[in-house]
Amino acid sequence: MNLLFAPLMLAEGGADAFSAAEIWRAASIANKFIITVLFILMAYQIYVAIERFVTYAQSKQASDKFLKLFMDTLRRGDFEAAKRAATTHNKSHIALVLKHGLDIFQYEKQLKTMNPNHDAIQPVERAIQRGTAEVVELLKKGMSGLGTIGALAPFIGLLGTVIGIIKVFSDLKTKGAGDINALAGSIGEALATTALGLFVAIPAVWIYNLLTTKQDVVVTNINNAASQMIDEFIRRESQS
Repeated sequence: MNLLFAPLMLAEGGADAFSAAEIWRAASIANKFIITVLFILMAYQIYVAIERFVTYAQSKQASDKFLKLFMDTLRRGDFEAAKRAATTHNKSHIALVLKHGLDIFQYEKQLKTMNPNHDAIQPVERAIQRGTAEVVELLKKGMSGLGTIGALAPFIGLLGTVIGIIKVFSDLKTKGAGDINALAGSIGEALATTALGLFVAIPAVWIYNLLTTKQDVVVTNINNAASQMIDEFIRRESQS
């Protein structure tokens, strides 16, 4: 936390005279509340970042193992083995969608035995679209919170700055401008809240953009894998 207030520690007396602890003690109750809120938001974004990055790493690892096994069993026509592969590697977002598409295809094939003109492919394509939309919602977990933190944290810090500036003027009125040390706490309080707000917001925006990119990559991989699966279904339909 001292890093946030490093520019303020250039004041006479060094770090001990103008430390984070000194600023906290001098802060008003309103700004103590604001600083506490900002630290809670920081903790939340750290939790979301760790949870999301772990989820994406597990999904990628599972998808790499799943895709080769799934496509091999699909080309052999062993649909049950393909579904077992999806169940085994259920941390893969790709597996969730492809298994749903495979279940729909098997159901539509049963309908086709009763009606030879029945189109078994279009329902699968619609199921893939629904499954992809559901996965996207799973991938968005915590994203709205990060976006909100990135947008609001600077304003929360700015609110603390306004409160601090008001306190500075109040101190000027009661203590006068003769002794700058008497005003140092209020000035530090005003500047520190803005710095803390930016310190919270900047990583939140960066993490949000990084997770959005990872989400796009997962959706692209789902679409590519689903396209290969549908191509295999079309090939089988043309041979039947």
